[in-house]
Amino acid sequence: MAGPKVDSVAIILPVVNERPNLENLLPELEDYTVYVVDDGSTDGTQQICALWSNVHLVERHRRMGLVSAILEGFKRLPPTCRYAVVMDSDFSHNPSYIPELIKTASEKQADLVVGSRYVPGGKNRDSIKRRLISIGGNIAFRSTFSAKVRDATSGYRVYSASAMEFLLDSNYVEAISPSYAGQIDIMRRLIGNGFKVCEYPIKFVKRSQGKSKLKFNDIGNFASLIFKKGNIGRYVIVGISGVFVNYLILFLLYGYMGFPASPLAVEASVVSNFVLNDRFTFKKRPTTGKTTFLFRLARFNFFSLLGIGVNAGIFYILLTSGIINKGSIYGIGIAQFVGIVCAFLVTYLSSTFYVWRESEK
Repeated sequence: MAGPKVDSVAIILPVVNERPNLENLLPELEDYTVYVVDDGSTDGTQQICALWSNVHLVERHRRMGLVSAILEGFKRLPPTCRYAVVMDSDFSHNPSYIPELIKTASEKQADLVVGSRYVPGGKNRDSIKRRLISIGGNIAFRSTFSAKVRDATSGYRVYSASAMEFLLDSNYVEAISPSYAGQIDIMRRLIGNGFKVCEYPIKFVKRSQGKSKLKFNDIGNFASLIFKKGNIGRYVIVGISGVFVNYLILFLLYGYMGFPASPLAVEASVVSNFVLNDRFTFKKRPTTGKTTFLFRLARFNFFSLLGIGVNAGIFYILLTSGIINKGSIYGIGIAQFVGIVCAFLVTYLSSTFYVWRESEK
């Protein structure tokens, strides 16, 4: 199958003060139409762009966000453009991958192709700090949005014309976060609306010049999006309801049974959490009906008890190791809180990847 002509492909480069990188990158892109969306560079980026006849400079004069720049680039593309490649200009996204990314989009009729660090053949050679952020972000995305994409945080992407048209629809464009979190939001929206997403392996390297634009508030925006729009927010709400069920059963039965009322209350809260998660949190999972109700309940019970064990174990280790002062009420409270957080992560991730495990298709 023949791939699309080069003139039906555009490159979008969101930049802020990337002159040294553009001096090296633009010669690599001379066969393509390039849109440089500049958010107020003061290093002479504009002068470099003016040297190339295939480069269109979109000046915005102030920082308005990465995804905002991407969407602005989409707006500038001609109707003949079938695919837009979005990439960084610092060579962390090697331009040599562009033909294969386009070929993948064309042959697989994909609406979004992601240059992926985490599929077979891909590598991530970024700094340890950035790698940890990337891995954590992708685990959060896959668990909370029920998606099989392994590198949802990658910014090296190819969008089809239909995907761009959808994202620029007035019903969506204003609601997409303009910052880095918008990359995840775009992925979530496309997958949720039936667009086909594929991944192609790339080797991601640490930028050679300039500084990363990722800020602490970008991580905060990402966490907010994950909590508000994904499974995790519903999972937390269900978990809180389980606490009330636990106390209700305990108070109702303790006067009749004494101590045995406690494990019964725990089990009642586990069953309550399971039913609500099955019918509420993971209702849309395509695999919910592929295993029996009792089988999922048994698994959920096991991982819930494992979470209780993790909570108790972390609490014990922190107090007996001397890391936290066991003679202080505040120290005891901190140890219990850390244990609760660890137990939550165990139960949430096990629920996502084992109890309500999604189909590999």
